[in-house]
Amino acid sequence: MSDREQQKINHNPLLKIESVSKTFGGVQALRNISFDLHSGLIQGLIGPNGAGKTTLFNLITGIYKPDDGRIIFDNQHIQGRQVHELVRIGIARTFQNVEIFGSMNVIENVMVGRHVRSKCGFWGAVTRVPWMVREEKNTFDNAMEILSFVGIEELAYRKSSELPFGWQRLLEIARALASNPKLLLLDEPAAGLNATETRQLGHLLKKICATGITLLLVEHDMSLTMEICDRIVVLDQGKKLAEGTPKEVQSDAAVMAAYLGVEG
Repeated sequence: MSDREQQKINHNPLLKIESVSKTFGGVQALRNISFDLHSGLIQGLIGPNGAGKTTLFNLITGIYKPDDGRIIFDNQHIQGRQVHELVRIGIARTFQNVEIFGSMNVIENVMVGRHVRSKCGFWGAVTRVPWMVREEKNTFDNAMEILSFVGIEELAYRKSSELPFGWQRLLEIARALASNPKLLLLDEPAAGLNATETRQLGHLLKKICATGITLLLVEHDMSLTMEICDRIVVLDQGKKLAEGTPKEVQSDAAVMAAYLGVEG
């Protein structure tokens, strides 16, 4: 365990999953899942297809409600809360299939992500009062800073639907960052990327973590996962199979058998 990881784990977890279960039509998608995620770390969530990874993401982000168990974020019980409420308290996510507003340009997409932090309502937008104009400028400036941070500021006025897939991935991450999250969940961010784009993504995720944002990552690219994650949780058929550092997980006989297809 690295000094950085040990220092983070000595504090209370940012996210705590306690005995969480979820069933769909009699199929047990998740069964009694528990683990902690500590601030300032990149944690991977891996497992075969159908292991329950995206279901768990959907529980954390308010799309589903758990049947049993508790989800605690920043010392608040959040199970059953609405998606927009969770974004406001600091949880953002990206999706396995890129979700952007294709008819908007790049900068507009990122500004939408900042909307949750905006105080401007309908009448502010209509009357264009001075404080609203200042807030709109601040939102624009913040969006441009984020685009620069992820490396696509030169695309600010390009129509989003016209971007190559790799840049759309970066745009989705930029929009998530615009909500000023404490926790960023990434659902297969390397899917569809080539080797060069995947390496660049790894550098970006480390850079995001270095700003103080905690990351929870679902990813099938094991090279990327093992390289950038501080800790990894392994799911298999809705149950937690293992948890530990990348080195510990890689050497776990149960993981090798269930996930890698290797007999221990």
